[in-house]
Amino acid sequence: MRTTRLLMLALAASLPSAVVCTAVAPARSANAVKARLVSALGGGVRDAVLASPLTAEPLMVERSVLGRSVQLRFRDASSGRVFRDNGVYVDLTPESARAPEEFPSLDVLAKSLWAAAQDLLDPAQFGTQLFRNPAISFVYERGWRQQFNMNGFPGIDTEFAEVRAFFEPVAQGGVVLDISCGSGLMTRRLVSTRQYRRVLGADYSEAMLAETAARFRAEGVRVPELVRCDVGALPFQSGSISAAHAGAALHCWPEAEKGLAEIRRCLRPGGRFFATTFLTSAMIGSQRVGGANGVGFRVFELDELRAMFAAAGFVDIEVRKEGRGCAICKATAPAAPATAATTAPAATAAVTAAPAAD
Repeated sequence: MRTTRLLMLALAASLPSAVVCTAVAPARSANAVKARLVSALGGGVRDAVLASPLTAEPLMVERSVLGRSVQLRFRDASSGRVFRDNGVYVDLTPESARAPEEFPSLDVLAKSLWAAAQDLLDPAQFGTQLFRNPAISFVYERGWRQQFNMNGFPGIDTEFAEVRAFFEPVAQGGVVLDISCGSGLMTRRLVSTRQYRRVLGADYSEAMLAETAARFRAEGVRVPELVRCDVGALPFQSGSISAAHAGAALHCWPEAEKGLAEIRRCLRPGGRFFATTFLTSAMIGSQRVGGANGVGFRVFELDELRAMFAAAGFVDIEVRKEGRGCAICKATAPAAPATAATTAPAATAAVTAAPAAD
């Protein structure tokens, strides 16, 4: 009896804090319970969503339980490298991979600092590196993000209402990703619906992820899965995401085309993507990437965004202009191919644009 209780306690302690309950949770199968017990006792469970940024193979989640403390690490079975959860987020950038007992040397740390300094001097990297500054993460919801409204960005609650309606047909009980989540403005609202089986917040900025976790805790809400990653090399399995959101983000990505292609890869057939970004008419004082006076942010034209989404493989693309310089983008991953018996002549993917004054 005592052994059984200890096993159940270990199982309860091993459940990932990131799992978000749905309104009606499906019954766990005997195999699922067994897998949790194996994990609680130090074994590994193959994650259904997370993938190694090195090999694209599914990651094995390994837990060790010491009293009330649960330590997580994510192992790439192919390479043997591991990624660790620091208690706030799991770092799934390629450079964070280590051997099971390896710690970074002083030489590695010095090279990392030098690379970060070089990135700050690179206009194409400026938008990404800027938001790694803790001061920026602190002020993001304390005035910074509100400035976007003058360029036509909807308030976060208005945007959330549109996102929720757009996601509803495909994401109920599914996996939702908030990429470039910043301080968790949208992540917190997605979690609050309790409509999704799993919500992940992802960002390249360590400071933004820490701010997201702090805001969840301040609201008394369990922190969801937070992942540090590069949008150009997303650590998620192909076809594993039901819907994705990227608010006020594309203009910060060093290679926006690559990021869009990665999001399209991660979406399941019929999955949906919602994004907002700046147009060239916005008042942010920046020019095109490579412009003589640019500050590292990339701004877009409406037709340019439509072409980028189409090139990434999206269908049912809608890009519209709001206010002075906000682009609202909605797109869908192609549906799964029909079987041979029901295949009909392929139709050209429609690209639609809501009426807007360019």
